[in-house]
Amino acid sequence: MNRFLQLFLNYGLVAAILVWAATVALMAYHLTESPWRWAFVLMSLAGLGTIGVIFWIRKYVQRVGKAQQEVGKAQ
Repeated sequence: MNRFLQLFLNYGLVAAILVWAATVALMAYHLTESPWRWAFVLMSLAGLGTIGVIFWIRKYVQRVGKAQQEVGKAQ
């Protein structure tokens, strides 16, 4: 159960955004003659961009944490 909780805490937000982006993309797919179609496509792409930003921030924070640990060990 601990492993599931850890995965949920790490990737729950990403999964929720991915489900939302897929839902919006499906709505855009079914709006064939609507002027809102491209707005929905852009919102779906923005959701995917948000996931990319989340992973970039996570990687940045891990790098900074490792650098601080290495500086602490060197002193």
